[in-house]
Amino acid sequence: MSLFNSQRRTKLKRKSQYEKVPIKDVGIDHQILRLHQVMAEKCLARPDLFIDIQARIEMRYSAKQMRYGAYLTWLSILELKDTPEQFKAALFEKSVKMRNMRRATVFTQVLTEEERVAVINSL
Repeated sequence: MSLFNSQRRTKLKRKSQYEKVPIKDVGIDHQILRLHQVMAEKCLARPDLFIDIQARIEMRYSAKQMRYGAYLTWLSILELKDTPEQFKAALFEKSVKMRNMRRATVFTQVLTEEERVAVINSL
């Protein structure tokens, strides 16, 4: 018997990020990700929407509805708007942190109700 678990560690496979998430939440996360994909495309097509999003970030942070880390993360993502591929990569990142941040998104009011319903019904 070894004092270290190095042999055991090499046999373990890296688990999926969604493995411990209930099935219901995976479906919801998929919907939220799809909504963000459509919102990102609309924002990139209409850059004036980024002004409203930045104002929403500032408003939420000043009203203490957003923590400093989330504030910096959202501002950093918005800074990437001039490079669409990097912007999308940051927004669609499949990390636990971004999954949680997308659930409390600052991209509200980008899509109309009809657009939002159409996206959800297309899934």
